[in-house]
Amino acid sequence: MADEQTIEDWSSNSTEALQLSLIAPKFENGIRKVETLYTFEPLMTYSIFGDEESIFGYKGLKIQLRFGATDMRPNLHVFYTKKFKAVGDTEADDLKLKLEELLPKNAFEKQSIHETYISSPELANWKPPGELWQSFVVGGKTQEIWRASLTDLAAKQLVKRMQILARLYIEGGTEPLPPGEDEDEEDQKRWTLFFSYQKDTAAASSQVSPYTFMGYSTVYKFFPILKYMVKPDTLATISNEAAPIPQIDFSSVPCRSRIAQFILLQPFHGEGNGSRFYSSIFEFLHKELQTAEITVEDPNEAFDDMRDLNDLKFLRSMPEFSGLKINTKSKYKENAPNDIVDAIGLEKLRMKAKIAPRQFYRIVEMQLLSTIPIIVRKAVALRQQQSGFGKAGPKNEELIYYLWQLLVKKRLYRHNKQQLMQLDRTERIEKLEDAMAAVEDDYGRLLQAYEVRAKQSVAASEKDKGKREAPEDSSSDDVSYPPTKKKIKVVVKTAS
Repeated sequence: MADEQTIEDWSSNSTEALQLSLIAPKFENGIRKVETLYTFEPLMTYSIFGDEESIFGYKGLKIQLRFGATDMRPNLHVFYTKKFKAVGDTEADDLKLKLEELLPKNAFEKQSIHETYISSPELANWKPPGELWQSFVVGGKTQEIWRASLTDLAAKQLVKRMQILARLYIEGGTEPLPPGEDEDEEDQKRWTLFFSYQKDTAAASSQVSPYTFMGYSTVYKFFPILKYMVKPDTLATISNEAAPIPQIDFSSVPCRSRIAQFILLQPFHGEGNGSRFYSSIFEFLHKELQTAEITVEDPNEAFDDMRDLNDLKFLRSMPEFSGLKINTKSKYKENAPNDIVDAIGLEKLRMKAKIAPRQFYRIVEMQLLSTIPIIVRKAVALRQQQSGFGKAGPKNEELIYYLWQLLVKKRLYRHNKQQLMQLDRTERIEKLEDAMAAVEDDYGRLLQAYEVRAKQSVAASEKDKGKREAPEDSSSDDVSYPPTKKKIKVVVKTAS
C-alpha cells in the first residue's frame, strides 16, 4: 500500500480541479467552429467527491465540464499528466463512476462529437422550451424568462442535462430528476421550471442561436394544509370514517408555491440579472390564482438579501403597505402590547401579497424602521446605554422607536421561546437586546442598499409585445441557493 506521503502527493482538490464553461459556435473565414464564451468554477463538490473534496490517484488533474450555451448539452473531458498505478486495494478514484449518475450518457462522448453537435446548423433555430414569460432589455442586452412544466419533454431534457449544477452551487442540493430513476408523472405536474436566457438579437443573421443560458429556478406546488384543500362544510364528511373522501382535482386547489432551487451562473452576476429573474418568478406566482402563498426553501445569505430588497420594492408598490404606521396610542409597557400595529389588517395584506409570514413580518419591521429618523434612533440608543431599557422619551418619534423595538423583540421571543426560557430573566433580556440590535443593524444595511439601488435605477417603461426596458441595477446577484442560511437568532448555551 502507498505510504501517507505518496497518497498526499496523488491527491487533488476536486473543487479546484473541476472547471465549467459555456461554449457556442462561431464563424471564422467561413468555417463554423466552437468558442468558449465563459469559464467558471463550482462553489462546492463535496456531495460528489466527499466531505474532504479530494480526488485521489492523479497528478496535474483537470476536469472540464463544458455545456452548449443554448441547450446545455454537457461534455466531460478529464486531463491528467500521470495516473496512480493500483497497489493492493489502493487505486485511483473512478471519476466516471462518481459522475455518471449526475450526467446524461452523451456527456461522456468524445469531445469532437460534442463540438460537431454544438456547431451544427440545426441549433441555429433552437429556442428555450416552454413559453416566453417576460423579456427585459438592459444596456442593450436582452434577458428572457421562459416558463415550462416538468412534464414538457424538452424542458425535462434541459433539466437532466444541467441539473448537476444543483450539486455544485447549492448546499445539500438534489436533482428533481436523477438520470435513470423512475419518474412520478403526478409529482412532475407540481414542478414549474423557469429558465433565464440572454438573447443576442444580432445573432440571427450569423446562423447561430441567439440564446445563452444564464440560470434556472424550480418551483414546487405544495399542499400541506387541509384547509387549503377542502371547504369548511366538507370537513365533517372527511372526518367521518364511513363517508367517502371526495376526489380532489389538485390543478384547481390553492397551494403554496415553494421556490426550491435558484441558480444564476457567475458570468451573469452583478448586473441585476438575479433580481429581475427572482422578481419575474414572484410576479408570475403572485398572479397565479392557484398560488395562495409563495415560500422559499432554505435561502442562503446572498439570496436572502436579494429577496428582501425585491420584496420590499414589491410591497412598497401597495399603498396600504407604504402607509404603515406604529400605533402611538398603544399602551406602553415593558412587555410588548398587542396593538403596536394593526395585526388583522397586516394579515389581510400578507395574504394579498402572498408572502410567507416570517418573511412578510420582517419586511414590515424593515419598512417601519425606515420611517424613524436615524438621529432619533441614535438618541434613544444613547439613553438606553445610560439607563437601560425603560420608559419612552417625551417625543412622539422616540415613543415610536421604543414601540418598534418591542415589536421586534416580541417576534424574536416567539421564535426563540424554548431556548430563552432556559435563562433567568436578566440574561433573557440581554439576549433579546443583542438579537434586536443585530436585526436593526441588518435592516439598516438593507435599507441603505435599497436607497442606493433606487438612485441608480431609471423608471421602467412598457414596450411593444410585452418587452420592458428594465432599470439598470448594479447590486450584487451572486446567488445560488441554498448554502448556509443567515438567521438572527438567540444563542443559548446549556450544560451538557
